[in-house]
Amino acid sequence: MVAAALSSAVALVVAGCGGSTDGASSGSPATPSASTTPHMVTDSTGTAVQVPGVVNRIADSWPAHNEVVQMLGGGDKIVATVLTPSSVPWLYTISPKLRQARTVFTTTTANTEELLTTHPDVLFNNAGTQVVSKTSQVGLPTLQLSFQTFDGLKKVVNTTADVLGPEAKAQAQRYNTYLDGKLAEIRARTSPIAADQRPKVLHIYSLDPLVVDGTNSIIDEWITAAGGRNAAQVKGNARQVTKEAVASWNPDVIILASSAFTGNDTGAQTLEKLTTDPFWSSQPAVRDHRAYVNPTGGWHWDRYGIEEALQIQWAAKTLHPELFTGLNIVAETRTFFRDFLHYTLTDDQATRIVNAQNPA
Repeated sequence: MVAAALSSAVALVVAGCGGSTDGASSGSPATPSASTTPHMVTDSTGTAVQVPGVVNRIADSWPAHNEVVQMLGGGDKIVATVLTPSSVPWLYTISPKLRQARTVFTTTTANTEELLTTHPDVLFNNAGTQVVSKTSQVGLPTLQLSFQTFDGLKKVVNTTADVLGPEAKAQAQRYNTYLDGKLAEIRARTSPIAADQRPKVLHIYSLDPLVVDGTNSIIDEWITAAGGRNAAQVKGNARQVTKEAVASWNPDVIILASSAFTGNDTGAQTLEKLTTDPFWSSQPAVRDHRAYVNPTGGWHWDRYGIEEALQIQWAAKTLHPELFTGLNIVAETRTFFRDFLHYTLTDDQATRIVNAQNPA
């Protein structure tokens, strides 16, 4: 695919330099524009990758990143994905053409033969995953992306926009400005809170096995920005721990990721089961009704996606409602989806997202 793009570029240059030498009769030389020629983009690993000047077909094996592509105007161009309608029903609602994409990836591997039949111009991978080794020999322009901080998130958005073109770059700038603004607003109100006055927040990724999110992760960063402190005394995201460890941490607040829902239960049903569980019902956060379900939209708000911009606002109001009385998270969700995901939510749809409920 790269060779074909290069051949096209060379042909354009030759056409511009050859033929008639009479500029008055032949017009300006037919040289390719900067926006349509192949160019180099540096990914999160520091590798420079040559990508086509025009990208019309996208493969994306990183679940959270598909929504980045949607935000930057490329959602209709995804031809190969790791997602399914059941895994992210809201993203398929706001981007119906995603149903035409083939699910050729899992979180650990790829069907490379089927991937190649989709003829992608570019492939996005989550750096460091097993998928990377599986796709490294397929001959596609491939960008390895990752981040652990808000600054890293903005860089991934910019890198993706560098691949997708000028309009994507303008949208990336709008998003990064919005994220920076919301972070500044929230931190201005929460930064004066003393450490011993910040609630200890335990973010649970899974209940069985018991998996939590620790420090050195973007989960830890949003907890801190929202005026909390991470109760989990482990490093990294998605770390398996014991109930004894949780009891020793004694969290003031528990937040359940949607991945922690039990069986086919909703978030509300999962929370209700905690109140009758011998262990969880004895924990102060559950007993004092300070256990919450994390919102989920086009991707999970709490981890590694663009809806982190909504997560920090929801978390701040959840932890410190008295500081954010003017924040209407349902209204903010509608504005965000309109401005960044190109979809107008109803009040009911936005409420369902905030409550981590699937589309009706």
